[in-house]
Amino acid sequence: MQRNTNASPSVRDAEMAYSKASKAEFSRDYDQAFRLYLQAADYFLHLVRSSATSEKSKQEWKGTAAKALERAEKIKRFVDVSRSNIQARSVSASPGQPPAAVPLTPVGIDYFSPQEQFYVLKKGGSVNNLFFPMWDDPLPSKAASEVYLDPDGQPNFSPEQAKVSPVWRRPSSKMAVGLTAGRSRRRIFPQEILQHIVTDCSVCASISVCLEHGLRFGSALESSLHDCSERSNGAGKISTAENGRYDARFLFNGSWRRVPIDDRLPFHPTQGTLMCMSILPSTQDSQRSAEAEDILWPSLLEKAYMKLMGGYDFPGSNSSIDLHTLAGWIPEHIEIKSSTFEREKTWERIEKGFSAGHCVVTLGTGAAPHVRWRDTPLLPSHSYAVIDAYETDIGRLLTVLDSWVRSDEDQGEPSRVLQIPWSEVLNTFDGIYLSWDPNMWERRLTFHGQLQVEFSCDSTLDEEIWLLLTRHVVDTHRTSDFTALRVEVEDDVAPRENAVENQHILSSKGTYTNSTHILVRTRVPLSQRSGVLSVSASYDGDAREVGFTLTAYAKQNTKISWIKDRMTPPYTSKVQGLLTSKNAGGNCTYPTFMVNPQYQLILHPLPSRPGFQANGGSSKAKLTLTLQTNKDIPVNVAVVWSQGKRVSELSAKEMVATSGAYSYGSARASKNILVGEYTVIASAFEPHHIGPFSLTVDSSVPFDLKPIAQEGAGMYTKLLRGSWDGETAAGGPSSNHYSKNPVFELQVPATTQLKYVQPQFNMPQLDLSAQQNPPSTSSTVNLYCTECYCLSGFSK
Repeated sequence: MQRNTNASPSVRDAEMAYSKASKAEFSRDYDQAFRLYLQAADYFLHLVRSSATSEKSKQEWKGTAAKALERAEKIKRFVDVSRSNIQARSVSASPGQPPAAVPLTPVGIDYFSPQEQFYVLKKGGSVNNLFFPMWDDPLPSKAASEVYLDPDGQPNFSPEQAKVSPVWRRPSSKMAVGLTAGRSRRRIFPQEILQHIVTDCSVCASISVCLEHGLRFGSALESSLHDCSERSNGAGKISTAENGRYDARFLFNGSWRRVPIDDRLPFHPTQGTLMCMSILPSTQDSQRSAEAEDILWPSLLEKAYMKLMGGYDFPGSNSSIDLHTLAGWIPEHIEIKSSTFEREKTWERIEKGFSAGHCVVTLGTGAAPHVRWRDTPLLPSHSYAVIDAYETDIGRLLTVLDSWVRSDEDQGEPSRVLQIPWSEVLNTFDGIYLSWDPNMWERRLTFHGQLQVEFSCDSTLDEEIWLLLTRHVVDTHRTSDFTALRVEVEDDVAPRENAVENQHILSSKGTYTNSTHILVRTRVPLSQRSGVLSVSASYDGDAREVGFTLTAYAKQNTKISWIKDRMTPPYTSKVQGLLTSKNAGGNCTYPTFMVNPQYQLILHPLPSRPGFQANGGSSKAKLTLTLQTNKDIPVNVAVVWSQGKRVSELSAKEMVATSGAYSYGSARASKNILVGEYTVIASAFEPHHIGPFSLTVDSSVPFDLKPIAQEGAGMYTKLLRGSWDGETAAGGPSSNHYSKNPVFELQVPATTQLKYVQPQFNMPQLDLSAQQNPPSTSSTVNLYCTECYCLSGFSK
């Protein structure tokens, strides 16, 4: 019976795996014992990392895991030595030996296993050299009477804050928190949020749109940001005790995490005013004015977020990213200046989503200085909250809010509210940032890794499946990390053998971005009611290992599920290469395509194992090729049927598998193919695209991968360049002036193998007379020879 991989392994599971491994080893089933020992070690180590139990139990589990790994290593050494001895003697193994002629089956990694998922999430807790545990992790016990002082220290000040040397102090009794059950917790308006000296406009805009959403819909989204009277699992909540400790709950690096802070806030050293986000005192209502000073949750929430982000010297973000962290809503970035921007469809989506409460909206200006809307100056690279979107008789309007305090003298300056027509929004701003309520989607899947999604639709309308990729962040100040998400829809009706023809029915090309989130909206047309989404994430940056979370969203009529049988392929090989001016041939429309890096791929059938039926079935192999290069280079990888020989040109008949359209930084092809000999071609789109690359081949069967030497490798080479002009372009042999064509004399002192290549026409041959060349056309001739030779031109 197969174990449910969705459940975390228990102590009983680990002990059972170890017991079965011991029995298999005693029965000389070394292959089974090897795999079970590794599984038992994996289970025990997961228990050590994730279980809240006594230290004594953890030490026992560590010891058992070490024993299991030791037994697995001994089995591996014994089988390897026995196999080499048998091969050396070329005789059969004695009855006391294992069937060592067959190597141990490689053990793949099950990325769906709870221990692998837990590993990714646990690693994601390390941010900016601090560790933020998952929200459900147990809290350390501490005396409630102690005044809490954050052991991590206070967040770093921004340069503007540092100029006035703020002081950290607890709120006075007059300002004391206002977050306990006995205090007033009135709703505040988005216009009351003030951004002072901290450059976190995206955070201020995020909180403003949440407040507006709460006022309109009474939603938990807004209340979750300030209802802090008790420890709660609500999104974005701060929980508190009387000792001045607050715990913010943020969705970050794939999990809801706990960010503890104390209640100390930065104050001006002489004026005593807050040097961070605050609330505008109201002059219209004396009671509200008195209460305004008591409302400190925005300042505390900002402090917790700044701690997570590495300090008040916040490097910048956008509101959709912040809202994903604060409330878990789905981020979407729309570039107004993009060639694919659709103003009518975008307005319909915004107006419909905003009025229904399904989305909140912010706007962003570009980096260009002197941004203006009519007579109103706007700040460059600044986030603005949208607190209304509606259509009237005079047109479409957005109510835009700016929370930035523009005068140091007037700390009570109100926010600016601007009524901007939709057409003028498109001419003034650079980006639209939408955040979508995840509860819109009845079906949801989350995975911390890379895989495929199977879907089937019952609807009579076109449906969409959204996929959100979130890159896990280790250093929030590092901006050199780029990711891309590529989604391809494969037809699941036709046989998988014909995947080349059925692949890329719908395709989303991956474009690299240094944003931590990428959203791909994939439309499923009526013509395709079922299939597979092939999802691949690419990374270009400094880190060796980067975690990420992939979330799939679908409506009720679309069933989605992960394809979970994607174990790590047992056979894999990775080669490094370099595209240079000599071997970068470009795509197949170029005559130089033949010089691209090519590899001989030989797929071997699986060997039969004693006690098992000979698997001639392994006449087919599951093959995956991944080509990685710099993020600015569009690449393709193809598998061609050519008996492992160099390919000079592509034809549809010989194509076995391809990654499809050229995509930046990464190309991937996956297919079930027959065992045999093939040629793998790695190419960039243009010959001038050069740089390092890596080619990874994963296979379900053993294989050999060898580079194919370039045409003429190891031979003497001479290159001649010339051109046909009015006098020398004399046509073919039927022409009366054929003898006026360029003529060269070749002198070879001994029998030799000679190759002639004329890349201009991509027709390797020795008979130049067969060429019908147009006048005034440049040409290049390459001659390769195994012996030294002389080559000279002469004229008649």
